[in-house]
Amino acid sequence: MEGAESIRSWPTEEERFVQSGVVDAATADRIRSEPATNFPQLGAHFKQVLTARLKDEFIGLTAPVFAGNQPATAVVRVKTFDIPSIARRAFVDNTAKFQADIEIRDKATGRVILRYDGRLQTKPLIGGVATGIALAFEGPDLGYSMITDYLSAYRNWLLRN
Repeated sequence: MEGAESIRSWPTEEERFVQSGVVDAATADRIRSEPATNFPQLGAHFKQVLTARLKDEFIGLTAPVFAGNQPATAVVRVKTFDIPSIARRAFVDNTAKFQADIEIRDKATGRVILRYDGRLQTKPLIGGVATGIALAFEGPDLGYSMITDYLSAYRNWLLRN
């Protein structure tokens, strides 16, 4: 996985990172109100979690499609990953976004076998004064569902091409 620096916000993982106790209270408050790109430690955490999730989802959704004998590796380059915080949803931006490019490379030579220039996936969220009510009905982590939806669309693209 490449592109962890393009993750602007992921409230669930930001909170998990803060709760781990690796930052002081002042930094924790800043993390909740500033873009994640301002915090290298948080970016490393995002990259670790996102890499694991992408790998699991990628294998689970595409393993039956890639059943050949040629050893290959997938490179996922995240271009946009943004799950707006509660404050942003209420006042500024109520759209979750995810976009990635995916390359399948020959494991021996590194040559690109297949390239997917991913489209920007957006999901409008309920914002404004209704944000609090909407949060009560949403799943536990919108970021994970965005990843699953994106890789499902990729699998469907593979099957059509």
